[in-house]
Amino acid sequence: MYRIAIVDDDAEQCAGLHDMLRELIPAELDCRIDMYASLGELDGQQVDIVFADICLGDGENGIEEVMQMFADRPCVQVIYVTGHVEYCSVVYDTRHIGFLLKPVRRQELSDTFRRALNRLRDLREQPCAVRFNNTSYVVRPAQVMYVESKLRVAVFHGENNGTVRTYMKLSDVAERLPSRFHRCHSSYLVNFDFVNAITKSDFVLTDGTHVPISHLRPHRYHAPLSAVRHNQ
Repeated sequence: MYRIAIVDDDAEQCAGLHDMLRELIPAELDCRIDMYASLGELDGQQVDIVFADICLGDGENGIEEVMQMFADRPCVQVIYVTGHVEYCSVVYDTRHIGFLLKPVRRQELSDTFRRALNRLRDLREQPCAVRFNNTSYVVRPAQVMYVESKLRVAVFHGENNGTVRTYMKLSDVAERLPSRFHRCHSSYLVNFDFVNAITKSDFVLTDGTHVPISHLRPHRYHAPLSAVRHNQ
């Protein structure tokens, strides 16, 4: 899932951007969009993409808030939105991926949103470190076939029967992996790159492993496999 935050103290502007953005999200992409009147409301929130107005209520300066709030969160993709063209050079003092002028044009929003998504995908493709029993291990997403949750322990199953364990909720694991990993069951994430076949009850992986599909999960998994992979 990608969590998107729209921050604007003008409720009408906020809702307009929300509706335009919702139309641009591909049907197969799992995204959640929340709206806020202040950047301060994002404190402690998990977020991947932030559309931040620069001139907010009560004199709040979006640029200064972004510098303070996301300085140690380089994975957050910041897109500034403003009606003041004079800020176009000031924002370069902060890390961001886009600058949109109001009224926001659909094509410019689409291009900027796509850049943010591509950047997030690239970041999630990178190896990440996890810990288990005082030892750190490197997880390489491209080599992970599926992830299984067992009693608060996430088990990464790789090629050639290799496994890595860490204490992490499956929902948190999903946040760190590319979008081709899908939550097909309450206890499983599957990497579509390793899916050979799909039955009514499970995925059959390239090594013959069967990963269960919950009856509560979307029926789109039963579409032709080539179509499912194409949507990733």
